[in-house]
Amino acid sequence: MIYQTNDVFGVRSKLILSYIERQHVDQSFKEAIIEGNEVIVYGSSKQGKTSLILNNISEGNYVKVECSPQTNPSDIYKSVLRQLNIRFTESETTELREEHGGKVSAGFKVKIPFMGDTNASAEIQDKNQNAKIIKEILVEYNLELAQDVSEILGKTLNGRYIVIENFHYLTLEVQEILSYDLRVFQDHGIIFIILGIWREANRLVQFNGDLLDRITEIPVEPWHLEDFFKVIEKGEKLLNVDFSKIKDKLIKSSFDSIGVVQEVCKHCCLSAGIESTTTGEPTVITEQHLELAIQKKAKEYGVRHVRNFESFIDITRKTSSQSGKLSLAFPYYLIKLLLTIDLDSIEQGLLRSTLLEKIREMHHRADDVRSGDLGAFLHNITQHQINKKIQPPFVDYDRAGKILKVIDSSLYFFLRHCNRQEILSDLQNPFDNNQGDFQFDFE
Repeated sequence: MIYQTNDVFGVRSKLILSYIERQHVDQSFKEAIIEGNEVIVYGSSKQGKTSLILNNISEGNYVKVECSPQTNPSDIYKSVLRQLNIRFTESETTELREEHGGKVSAGFKVKIPFMGDTNASAEIQDKNQNAKIIKEILVEYNLELAQDVSEILGKTLNGRYIVIENFHYLTLEVQEILSYDLRVFQDHGIIFIILGIWREANRLVQFNGDLLDRITEIPVEPWHLEDFFKVIEKGEKLLNVDFSKIKDKLIKSSFDSIGVVQEVCKHCCLSAGIESTTTGEPTVITEQHLELAIQKKAKEYGVRHVRNFESFIDITRKTSSQSGKLSLAFPYYLIKLLLTIDLDSIEQGLLRSTLLEKIREMHHRADDVRSGDLGAFLHNITQHQINKKIQPPFVDYDRAGKILKVIDSSLYFFLRHCNRQEILSDLQNPFDNNQGDFQFDFE
């Protein structure tokens, strides 16, 4: 059978053919979705979260919503209802009460189809279809309340799961609201599967402690060495190629990222002229093919990461009318640290105490760098990246462990294969040329 290289290796929105099941991940996920808890799948970017869903749940058994920074809870719920063919109409809004610190308003009537007789006091429309009477009840629901949404889904979901992709794109305020809503959905037997880019456990429990024991978390990391070998070997058989000469080096150069392994394998094959399954003797992938693939991916990743660095440290000149203390420029110094500190330390994660020490060493006003100010910056670092339209985020702070982690798996690869000093020198230093007082958008 002939397979296309792009279907065998690489990162795509559909299941790649070289996907392998891992006992500690796939089996745990299969058990989690039937035990009744909400399910959280988390890990760095491009580490197999979406593929885990595609491999273990058939398309007709779930409804998927992809989030953006502008998404709010009612947007998610309306999308789910639309996909379930539930019709709703806007009606006059009436303020009800406050929930989660914000005003909640009614404003939607939902049409729910029923077979047979209905309550005569409801708004009813009769339709004749295939000699069966279908009656629709038009009921007032508030799609901003999880209780109301649960009542609708309980009638219409029919055992399907609700998959929330890119949960990390949501603002922290929306994430917190949804963490409370999940408690309600769990009580009604409605299972959400949430996919997010972070690396610490109990992320949603930090928002709502009542979720403890009500959610099951599935980390997709780490990937083990034997896993990478299995992926490559499976792709070799499908394309009739031979990676034996460069397999070890390829895996080592990808720094524990399955997404990078997949992409480098794909471009090795393309560099060797393999666009689909070959016949005859397996085509041998050489060191030259690997070097070309690494160069190509480093360049592709570099464009995005350098742009992210520039956005992250974005500064504006203060006007004379603006008051307040001089910016401590934590965004700039964090990027400077990532571009100067040894890479092994970055892979292990940077403790808050280490960050404080290292930033003080390089800071132009070291005596003013206090632990509390750094903590405030780190606690808001995800929202800062959302504000700067950095998607997906490349760093995340684990408040419980007090450690900063890189969560974009391609960033390790890029930092290993780029000229870090050259990138640092190209970034705008806010304190060059005595230009005076600046403020960072973060602050």
